[in-house]
Amino acid sequence: MRTTGIVAALLLAVSLLTPGQGWGDELSESYFPLKAGMRWEYNIISDQGATKKLLITNLAPREVSGTKVTPRKRELGGTTFIELMKQDETGTYRYAEQAGEKAPPTLVTPMECHLKFPVAEGSSWNMAAKLGNSTVNLSLTIESLSDEVKVPAGTFKDCLKIKQVGENDAGTSVMGYEWYAPKVGVVKSLVTIRQKSKAGPKSETRTYQLVSFRP
Repeated sequence: MRTTGIVAALLLAVSLLTPGQGWGDELSESYFPLKAGMRWEYNIISDQGATKKLLITNLAPREVSGTKVTPRKRELGGTTFIELMKQDETGTYRYAEQAGEKAPPTLVTPMECHLKFPVAEGSSWNMAAKLGNSTVNLSLTIESLSDEVKVPAGTFKDCLKIKQVGENDAGTSVMGYEWYAPKVGVVKSLVTIRQKSKAGPKSETRTYQLVSFRP
C-alpha cells in the first residue's frame, strides 16, 4: 500500500517574513528538496505488524512527456517503486510513477499536489490520492511553520506541519499529519487508515520516522 503523502522533503534558510505570510520560493522549495543523490531512511512503525525500513533516493532529473521531473526511488520490503516529481512555482506534484526502474512511466491523472507554494500557515488544497486499489479525496492544510520534531535522526526546528483528512464512498477514511524540515524534507508522518469490510471495520496507524539523511 502506498500512503500518499508519505513521503515528501526540501531545501533552504528562512527569510525575515513574519509567520502566517507567504514565504519566498527558496524556502518553499526547501521543504521538498529534489537534488539528485539525496537519500532518506525511515522506520515505519505499525500498530498491526513489524517495523519496516523505507529508503528514498533522489535520482538524476529527466523528461517525461516533455516535462522535467525528478525520479524518487522508494525501496520497501524488497520492492522498488519510483515516483516522478514535478516542481514549479505553484508547488510540488507527483506527475508520474513507475512500478520499477525498468518499467515505463505512467502519468498520474490528476497530478497529486504534495505541497502548495508559496508555503503559508493556513494554506489548504485538495488532492485525489491512490490508496491501494482505491482513491481517497484528501483535504490538506498547513497548520504550523514552527513545530519542533524529535526523531531518531535528531531534533528538527521550524518544521512545517500538514494535516491530511479524507474519505471515499467505499468506506475508507484517512487522518494524518506530516512534518517537513527546511533543507531536509519529511522528518515524520503519522497516518490512520480506517476501512469498512464484511468482517467489520479495520484500522491501522502508521508512524514514519526519519532515521538518517544524506544531503
